[in-house]
Amino acid sequence: MMTKTFLPAVRGLVAHRLKKLGRGQTSIAKFLGITQSAVSQMLAVDEKRFVERLEQLGVGAGEASLLVDTLSDEVVSNPVRATEILYGFWLEMLSKGRFCDYHRKTYPQLANCEICIGRVFITESDEERSSILKSLEKIVKKLESISAFSKLIPEVGTNVVYCVENASTVEDVAGVVGRIVALDDEVRSVGRPAFGGSHHLALVLLTARKHNPNIRAAINLRFSEAVRKAVEKAGLVHAYIEPHSKPITDETVVDDLANLFRSRVKFPDAVLHGGGVGFEPITYLFADDADTLIQKVLKVVNNLLTS
Repeated sequence: MMTKTFLPAVRGLVAHRLKKLGRGQTSIAKFLGITQSAVSQMLAVDEKRFVERLEQLGVGAGEASLLVDTLSDEVVSNPVRATEILYGFWLEMLSKGRFCDYHRKTYPQLANCEICIGRVFITESDEERSSILKSLEKIVKKLESISAFSKLIPEVGTNVVYCVENASTVEDVAGVVGRIVALDDEVRSVGRPAFGGSHHLALVLLTARKHNPNIRAAINLRFSEAVRKAVEKAGLVHAYIEPHSKPITDETVVDDLANLFRSRVKFPDAVLHGGGVGFEPITYLFADDADTLIQKVLKVVNNLLTS
């Protein structure tokens, strides 16, 4: 199913998307690791055909578009990450049983097979890291079950991170490889948790830990006046960073947070960063562990709905 149906269909859609973004066939071939002739053949096929193949497998058109959007961004700048996202999406669909009907029709002898359903595909052998990945899996599934959470997802998407007890580098911080987004008022994850899965939010968490070593989990949310009020009503200690009037980078945000943490006696549960030119305003939520983090998120969601 992967090599004959799923991967060719995704490749075809990514090729079409890259062409729309102005990439030539030679460039597309390089990004996808195939020949220019193969790209030409893909582009000669109507995109709808590729979507239909994925729908036959059990992938919705919206999900396919979301996956292709994400892969088209990553395959150009970080092919390893793109591969992680693709593989993570595949495993997620397997664990949810989304490919079962297609598989059983293809192989009737597997009519009673449920090997993949509900399975958490964790490859980490280290007990602490494996436990962290499983906790993140639970958080992502919890967020996906709360439709109202879509109101808290920023344009860049949401990520959630959780680190080992003595984290010192980005590779010690697990996050969703890809992003969590709103899809037709539903919450969907593109990719699965992995260590090194979110560079920006990992840096934010590591910066927080320099000022409060107990902090091990963080999430980024939408920033608006309604969210600020919801954070306040939830009783969370929060701080605000003024927006920049010039373009900023991840490093700028990390520096802003470091300066804020140094200036405060009590570490905040939430920081509302006003963003800057080319950088969306974001609310960062912090907690000592994954369970506490999700509890804080739920408080914000509930207060947002009642405001």
